[in-house]
Amino acid sequence: MNKKETLKKAITLMNIDLLDVILDNDEAYMEVSKDLFIKTLSKEFDVLKKQGVTKFEKVSKGTCNKCYKGCNGYTFLTKNNDYLDLLFKEKNNEIVDLFRCSDFKNEESLIKKNCIYFRFKKDESKNYNPSSYIFSLQEQVEVAVDKFEKFENKITDIVDFVCWFKENKKLHNSVKDLHWDYNFVWSFLSIYVTIENFNELAENHNSAKKALAEFDNSNEKSIIDWLIKYEKSNLRFSSGYEKTESWEKTNLILFKNGETFFETGGEIKLFNNVLVDITDCKESIEFSDLFSKHYWEFEKKYAPTKKLFELYGDFEIELSEYLSARGLYSDILKKYNIKPKEKITTANTV
Repeated sequence: MNKKETLKKAITLMNIDLLDVILDNDEAYMEVSKDLFIKTLSKEFDVLKKQGVTKFEKVSKGTCNKCYKGCNGYTFLTKNNDYLDLLFKEKNNEIVDLFRCSDFKNEESLIKKNCIYFRFKKDESKNYNPSSYIFSLQEQVEVAVDKFEKFENKITDIVDFVCWFKENKKLHNSVKDLHWDYNFVWSFLSIYVTIENFNELAENHNSAKKALAEFDNSNEKSIIDWLIKYEKSNLRFSSGYEKTESWEKTNLILFKNGETFFETGGEIKLFNNVLVDITDCKESIEFSDLFSKHYWEFEKKYAPTKKLFELYGDFEIELSEYLSARGLYSDILKKYNIKPKEKITTANTV
């Protein structure tokens, strides 16, 4: 069995150890190191194995129809029609590169449903050579993250804590759209969007105190009135932190950047011991807890029925929409200028 056939076998059997032996340590695959390529492929195989898929059932030959037009490769197809389109770049009958293909033309008709998708970022390339602008941004990001790391293993007042957020607003605006192409921004963005929640706690403290003072739970209508009044509050569902066991006495909460940033391909450093003193805005958290408790209670109670979905179509996840569709508490909705939800018309469904 030659190297190509052995390589096909290793992929077909999802045998990462065999793949590691076959591939050249010095070559780049999809422009990244062999180790990173194999590590990424292994993660994809692990996902399939958790679904009961331990191998590819079919291997079908084809060619690239776009970026590497004419380059030969294979579709690896599972029993569930998950598929991996992989190009085999050859030189002097030797495999010198592998590429995942996004426009692959098979020689036979196949049912391909779920693409096994992965890609690499520019700064993961073995030949990464950033422009002076990107290099400057990368240096600034590293400085900002290093500065944030100084908050670890100590208690920081929330006022001082959110200074990091304000100081890095301009940098965030410069790098926020780079997450698709660059890995170096991910930890910074994760920190930033999480601290933004802390900034909301600090900025909206007075309105939270006012809302708590107004809360009246004497009957359902008064609670509904309060919920609708503060339905658009920036504190209605706060996140990015974890309350310590005795937080009501100590006023300490833990920064949790894994709570608010969705991992879609970047590497994030998670911080587990950044303690923040929220003495000056404790009521913000109390409001958030109280609001979310009652809001979800009534959202569940008045959730749209199948009939309402047929009449109104999609719903925003908002209590005011649910109440409007049910014709409930119209006086409260009118009081806060909530427009009645409109039914689907024939014209809208065409």
